[in-house]
Formats: sequence, C-alpha cells, structure tokens
Amino acid sequence: MDARVQWNIRGFRSNFEELKLLLNRSQSAVVALQECRLGEGQVPPRGYTLLLPQGGSSGGEAALLIRNGTRFSEIDLKTGLHAAAATISLEKTLTVCSLYLPPNSQVSKLSLAGLFEQLPKPFFVLGDFNAHSPGWGGLPPGWAGEDAQRVHS
Repeated sequence: MDARVQWNIRGFRSNFEELKLLLNRSQSAVVALQECRLGEGQVPPRGYTLLLPQGGSSGGEAALLIRNGTRFSEIDLKTGLHAAAATISLEKTLTVCSLYLPPNSQVSKLSLAGLFEQLPKPFFVLGDFNAHSPGWGGLPPGWAGEDAQRVHS
C-alpha cells in the first residue's frame, strides 16, 4: 500500500475514472490533488473523504483525499495559498499538506514559511509548485524554484 500519492489532476470531474483506477491500484491512505476545478457538490470517490481548504473559494485548487478508516484531523490553515492539510495516523502520526502554486504567481518566502509554521511536525508538503530549479532537474531556474529550495533548506 502506498501511503501517500500526489497528482495534478487538472480537473477532478474530467479525470474521475482515472482517479478511481489510481485509488484501486495504490490503496493509498492519502492523496494530494492539485488543479481539481471542483464544481458544486462534487462527490469523492467511494471509500474516500474529500478535504478542501476551509473558508476559501479556491475552487478546490488543492485538496486531499483520505481513505475511510484512516484516522485524521483536518487543519484549518490561515493562508492565502491554495492549500489543504490534515494530520493522519498511520504507523506514526504525520501531517500531509496539498499545495498548488499557480504558474507565474509571486509567492513570497514569508507566505510559504507561514504555511509551514502551521503544520504540525513531522510533515510532508506534496503538490504542484510550478517551481523550476536545477536542484531537482528543472531548467531553466526560476524565482519560484529558487525560493522553494531556500525555504526547504
């Protein structure tokens, strides 16, 4: 069983069948999704709970799917970023955050650091950062990749 999976789904509804296949194959406890483009009343795949950013109107640009039966506690993030997070209990308790940074958006190191400070440790941040950096094979380097690499260090 894969405990964590990340996917920029580019449309929850348009890729729903592929998502169900992924969930059936991986049996993942938690899936971080980006660019969900959720509509009103979107129903999660059977066997999963859908977590969206609380109090935001992001259209579900970041979301978490948590397998039913997995103990979790949703985290109410205070951020302007597209992010959803929960603390989950597997063999150990850990925090998983799904984050989407749109292309060409100017996200400050302070915003990212503020998000990270809200996440109980240990934590994973999974997402589409649209951040190119030679540090992970992305060329050409851009401001987002350089900043992400500095915040990560």
